[in-house]
Amino acid sequence: MSSYWLILSAAGASFTLGSVLLKQFADTGLGYVLLLAVLALGLGNLAYIRLLAHGLGQGAVMSSMSQVIALSLLGVVLFGERLAMPQLAGLGLAIVSIWLFSQSR
Repeated sequence: MSSYWLILSAAGASFTLGSVLLKQFADTGLGYVLLLAVLALGLGNLAYIRLLAHGLGQGAVMSSMSQVIALSLLGVVLFGERLAMPQLAGLGLAIVSIWLFSQSR
């Protein structure tokens, strides 16, 4: 696995964790959860800055689409959200966009 994919994974994981923690903070109001969310999002931004060194278009699209996929799946698993056919089609297209951008050099 190239360092590019590792950085993409780290950025996506950090942003996803930060978003889940922000949702938990909104539900509970616990200050330490907000602190953890800010730290996770900060680490995600540091990884994202490194990701942009590979190119703005490719890095931004791949990071954004990976977050859309992860947050949609976590919404279903953790918060009981339901995805209709248009949302499932959108997730499929997000996966295709990541693959297409990974093919460009």
